[in-house]
Amino acid sequence: MDRFTLLSKRKIKDTFPLDFYGEDGSWRFIIRAEHPGEVLDAMYWRAYISCHRKEFDLLHIATGKFNYKYNYSTADTSELHFGTGGSPMRINMMGPIVPISAILAKVAEQSAPKPA
Repeated sequence: MDRFTLLSKRKIKDTFPLDFYGEDGSWRFIIRAEHPGEVLDAMYWRAYISCHRKEFDLLHIATGKFNYKYNYSTADTSELHFGTGGSPMRINMMGPIVPISAILAKVAEQSAPKPA
């Protein structure tokens, strides 16, 4: 092996796991690729789940969580809770971290034919 091959392998290894952030409104999540072979799947499923959020129960297949702050504001006074006159509120929220392998396993499980 030459020096370039060794350097490239070391560089790639240091970047994983690689997280892809998705969101649906104020709800955020991470799809995690553990190795280079999972990157394209993670990118695809991050986009798909962002558009079809109600089809997935990410909380039950998550392996971790991350914290983030969400700035909530609305002009509709019926939706303001403890806010003052439309000023934004910072809300601490948690999102699930889901490895792509768990999503692929769940999809394979759902698409497998059920025994009669």
